Amino acid sequence: MENKNQTESGFRVINLILMESNFKREAVVTFDQDQITPSLKVDVNVQFNEDSVYVTETIEFAQMNKETQTIEVSAKVQMAGVFEKYGDSPLNVEEFGYVNGAAIIFPFIREQLMNLSVKAGITAIVLPPFNFTRKKD
Repeated sequence: MENKNQTESGFRVINLILMESNFKREAVVTFDQDQITPSLKVDVNVQFNEDSVYVTETIEFAQMNKETQTIEVSAKVQMAGVFEKYGDSPLNVEEFGYVNGAAIIFPFIREQLMNLSVKAGITAIVLPPFNFTRKKD
């Protein structure tokens, strides 16, 4: 049976905003997976106060041709999420931002990069899952 006296708590998404989207490709792109080296950099920045969290997540992707050592495809996508804390959440706002907030934003960045790559006429770039629970170095 539900306890109706228990107040809900947690965080809710107020807004997700595309801040930056850059994509570049060379005229000739290598499609053979054995001939390319992809790289991925993920950066998360969190600003917060008592009841709201602002998370900025930036993904930088590059695909280098192993033989020529040239970058044939590069992209940078940055999104921001605004989250509101309500109730008495067990997560502090900083922990929420770096883990949950970043994980909420990631699929939207992933979709943006995939759509850009398909429109650029290359194989769809599908980012692998990313573990935001890892401690920052």
